[in-house]
Amino acid sequence: MPTAGNAITSYKNNISDNYKDSLNKLDRWRPSIGASLLFGFEMRNKDFFQIGLQYHNFGFTRKRENYRFLDTLPGIGIMFDKSQTGGNYINFNYRYQYLSIPFLYSKHLKAKQFKSSSFHWTIGGSLSGLINHDIRAVLHGFSAYGKKVFIIDNEVDNPSFFNINFQTGFRLENLLDNKRTYIFVQPTLYIPAFSANYSKERHHLYSLALEVGIVIKPEKAKAAL
Repeated sequence: MPTAGNAITSYKNNISDNYKDSLNKLDRWRPSIGASLLFGFEMRNKDFFQIGLQYHNFGFTRKRENYRFLDTLPGIGIMFDKSQTGGNYINFNYRYQYLSIPFLYSKHLKAKQFKSSSFHWTIGGSLSGLINHDIRAVLHGFSAYGKKVFIIDNEVDNPSFFNINFQTGFRLENLLDNKRTYIFVQPTLYIPAFSANYSKERHHLYSLALEVGIVIKPEKAKAAL
């Protein structure tokens, strides 16, 4: 489940518009990978109710540029590297990683012109528990203390340990073996109901994912004679 995530930032205290604008210019989409294992229970008209387990890797990237010798690197230390090559910057990747239990309704959409394929609209939500939160800082154009990647413990963000996600998407299934196995592709939108943290700067995360996987439909039991 490759995912691209970003955030809408709000503030607990009064913050100047200039400061807000500067952060908006720094923040951008962050790519990540998620995964899921779902079980579906067939209903009437080929609709499904799904439940299972998902790993969500939400967050965003904050890019800070133009560091100079002896500048303070947030969460890292002092910049002592003079051997800079071109423009130098740091991508601070804010990572909120969850285990989630989804509850999804999958509506079968009729499309008679595709005999080996089927279309579905999925909508629902999930209960999420935080398993990890940190910042992965990646240095570009220079190094610090002999390294280019740092994992920063960002407890000052005061992350929330629970959240509720709204999710919806459209799935295309295509039959593989003419029996019970399908491959599927499903673009999905994720919108958490609450902010991911409780610090003065609060992150309201959202993500777009492209779910790709396999559907295995069990063979129906034959009626006894």
